[in-house]
Amino acid sequence: MNGQWDSIRKEDIRELLDGRRAEKIYPVTRRNAVLIPLLEKEGEWHILFEVRQAGIRQGGEICFPGGRVEAGESGAEAAARETAEELRIPREDIEVLAPMHEMMGPGGAAVESCLGVLSHYEGTFSEEEVDHVFTLPLSWFAAHPPAIHRADYVIETGEDFPTDLIPGNGHYPFRKIPRNYYFYETGYGVIWGMTAELLYHFLRCLQEL
Repeated sequence: MNGQWDSIRKEDIRELLDGRRAEKIYPVTRRNAVLIPLLEKEGEWHILFEVRQAGIRQGGEICFPGGRVEAGESGAEAAARETAEELRIPREDIEVLAPMHEMMGPGGAAVESCLGVLSHYEGTFSEEEVDHVFTLPLSWFAAHPPAIHRADYVIETGEDFPTDLIPGNGHYPFRKIPRNYYFYETGYGVIWGMTAELLYHFLRCLQEL
């Protein structure tokens, strides 16, 4: 229309946007996927957790196996591949049952969780990434719900941000985004952050069984 919007017709708009799907203004540039690994021990289902090596990012924290989704991979494929690498097990010993949840992780990356079952697992892991692993039975989580604490993400503005243009001189609700944080205190350490949030919502799904 060369900028001549004063003469634009509804039919022109409809033709221009025909078949259009919603476009994300802030598209996700990085995707990660983790596996919630189940394994059977002494007739009971357990969840396996990793403790990250001290020398890597977020060292010492409890997490699920997982990592970046590569080009051409689904979240389930990436979660299984990363789990096989981190636990030093064959890919065929991992059965992905279903996708579970997706959330926005630190730095704006999308994080997808998948549920899987490990077969023939003997406690192996990559010492480059993992300090040790442990398991907890599902029954433990049924008896130990998490502590839930609410906190705010605070949007920080730079010195050149035009707060004077905002009614109230910049005191606007967008500066705080509330979010729940979950904490499971276990004998192996505290499960919190993204891992705890994905775990919490997975366990809520199990309650429907």
